[in-house]
Amino acid sequence: MFGPLPEWNPTDSSQFALLAPVREQVAVVGTDQDAVGIRLASVERRFWIDRDDALKLAQDWLAEFGEAEAEYGATGRRLQVLIAAVSIHRADPSQSAIDVQQILAWAQQHGEIALQSRCHDVLGSLFEMVGDPVAALEHAVAANDLLSESEAPLMRAAARKCLADALGSAGSLDEARRRYDDALRLVIDDPDTNIRYIILNNLAFTEHLAHNNDEALEAVERLVGLSQLSDREIGMSARDTIARVYMAAGRLDEAETMLLPALDSVFSDAHPDSSAAALVALSELYREQGRLGKAQTVIDRCRDLAHRNGLNRRTTEVAREQAEVHAANSDYRAAFEAFRDFHEKFEALGASENEARGRILEAMFQTAESRRESERYRELAERDPLTGLHNRRFVDEHLGSALMSLREGGLPLAIAMIDLDHFKRINDTLSHEVGDEVLRALGRILIDAAKAVPDAIAARLGGEEFLLILPATDADTAHANFEGLCRTIADFDWAPITHTLPVTASIGVALAPDDGSQSSDLLRAADVRLYVAKRDGRNRVVHSAIIARSVAESAERNLVTVGPLAAGPMEIVA
Repeated sequence: MFGPLPEWNPTDSSQFALLAPVREQVAVVGTDQDAVGIRLASVERRFWIDRDDALKLAQDWLAEFGEAEAEYGATGRRLQVLIAAVSIHRADPSQSAIDVQQILAWAQQHGEIALQSRCHDVLGSLFEMVGDPVAALEHAVAANDLLSESEAPLMRAAARKCLADALGSAGSLDEARRRYDDALRLVIDDPDTNIRYIILNNLAFTEHLAHNNDEALEAVERLVGLSQLSDREIGMSARDTIARVYMAAGRLDEAETMLLPALDSVFSDAHPDSSAAALVALSELYREQGRLGKAQTVIDRCRDLAHRNGLNRRTTEVAREQAEVHAANSDYRAAFEAFRDFHEKFEALGASENEARGRILEAMFQTAESRRESERYRELAERDPLTGLHNRRFVDEHLGSALMSLREGGLPLAIAMIDLDHFKRINDTLSHEVGDEVLRALGRILIDAAKAVPDAIAARLGGEEFLLILPATDADTAHANFEGLCRTIADFDWAPITHTLPVTASIGVALAPDDGSQSSDLLRAADVRLYVAKRDGRNRVVHSAIIARSVAESAERNLVTVGPLAAGPMEIVA
């Protein structure tokens, strides 16, 4: 087992030697990314060695990011998921469920596939813990579907284990066995972590609950053999499973030997829940052997441990065992009173667990609703209420992002500034209500035009001025598309709205990077060309080729009619 990692220093080559088991499992590019990837893999690996240590490493690293959550990125959020995975077993899991669900939403929005898989893995385990096998299976399947085959074998094994646990709870034992075997194969040569023992323990327990005694015994024998081979102490949770399987097989002496360490107060205080479960099993063993005095001593120890640590489930189990011991002693009145106590505790436990499950589901529902509301209000804030098109705020954000991608080697981009011709005449002659209907109809035309180009954006900038952004579009394609748009607007059947008044549009086109690689440059070029379209008669498209041809023709006319001395400065600059 690894000891605690020293404070991380990526310039210290000796520290990388500590991470040999994970270096080859990290596939990232670049020195800084490589250092971060190796460090992250080491912290996630530590979860399967010493969870307290992993928790501290994750918290310390998050502290390095500062308080601004926006700076966390995918790395910081993976650390948060690890913290949640530790916390769900130590406190009310509701907050962990909320945290992980919020991180999952962020990961989906930003396309962080590995982070999505981690989130689904934790949510699958959480729903398994609170007794919702359907939700557990849904998340476990998603965790595995999203996991890349290039991921570290340990993380793939963890996802397979999560899926196997969910399948076992859902009653699909054959499928669960297959996933447990897959998980074991992935970590068969990994002696440092405890995941192999957890996999075998869960497999054995699943078979035991299904009354498959031979299969359960085979699994615990593999677990015991692996422990002996690695000279590794078997944990109390695994001891409880092994003992119960031995009891079912009639190997009572071996079961007692496996459970006796739970009587050690030093050990039981360090691992109260698993020790209390083991003490319940030991009491059952003594009772079945007729050693009722020993059984009562164990019950008293277990009751005290459960009360001190607030272990309601163990308190309920020991109340049932107390009733059984009284009945075995033929003290039926005490047995009746103990059974009534058990029944009350059992009812309270069921209500408490249902309440806990309900709190988690409600919290996750509210989080999802809050996110949807936030997204809805964001959408409303970036939409023009009249036409349903995007607005200037949306354009400023997304045009800048598209141009940044272009500067990083992306494909050309085209924009068109569109302005309705003589729109004031429609408002003045017919009414502003008719004018609004014209704007709505034009909005629908632009939406259809945007649909023809992946990721295109149609927006209303204000009044009768609109913008169409076509990503990955070269000059020839852009000119053809915008000429077609101009004809579509002119040919549209406006009569039901404007009667005899025609509706046309002037369009100014700019291309990136030819006309600039900044939003302001591109919009300015399109605006200048829109002005030229208006000046030259409206209902037309003006782009760089049109400007060049117009200038050339003008120069030729001046040369023929006036002579070379008549040439003056150009009025329009493309």
